[in-house]
Amino acid sequence: MNISSDAGRTSLLNLIDYTPAEMVLFAGGCVLWVVAYGILIRNGYRYKVIEMPAIAAASNFAWEALWSTMFETDMGVFLIWTYRAWILFDLVIFTMVLKYGAAFVQTPALRKAFAPLTLTSMLAFAVLYYFFTAQGHDTPIGANSAYIAQLFISVYCVLLVLQRNDFTGFSLVFAFLRTIGTGMNTVFMFLHYPDNHWLHSMGVIAFLLDSIYITVFIKKRGFTYIPRTARP
Repeated sequence: MNISSDAGRTSLLNLIDYTPAEMVLFAGGCVLWVVAYGILIRNGYRYKVIEMPAIAAASNFAWEALWSTMFETDMGVFLIWTYRAWILFDLVIFTMVLKYGAAFVQTPALRKAFAPLTLTSMLAFAVLYYFFTAQGHDTPIGANSAYIAQLFISVYCVLLVLQRNDFTGFSLVFAFLRTIGTGMNTVFMFLHYPDNHWLHSMGVIAFLLDSIYITVFIKKRGFTYIPRTARP
């Protein structure tokens, strides 16, 4: 690693290897995800339901655990601590998924073994993401593996919203924040990694899926608030 990269990595924001516009896009998208996590946790405590599918939660938690401990972004101290903030939020979210997520499972046998299956899936994802990055298939910020995890969120959230009719505890604001946050990150990927078309494709697909989620959410639930007492 060259001297400029070392200096950028240890600064608050790495403006040596990344332009101010790139930093605003990526850091802004990350902050929106932190806010989205806060909404998800608030609704989880309030309504005893969590709108994060189990397989997506397992994948996401595994990635964030690795990139907040074993791997480190080169975008500066602010982003290092943003990644660490993610895992603190996601620890609460993953615990809520283990506690409330079985309610979304339709197969009785899978519902009965929900917690051990979810934990096993998370450990399996952790192994896969670790070797994916350790063997040099990732970017210095973990973008390639992050978008694999992102697609699990985008795909399974669409499946979840198609299956649900009761949207108590679900938040349209959460959906918009995660969609805009990922969208800002994807614009960053086009700017900073202009030749990584695999990454670009993952980002565009995630955005389209998230847009489908919002469209179906609005069509099925609308903008009206559904109080907890209205739950069947």
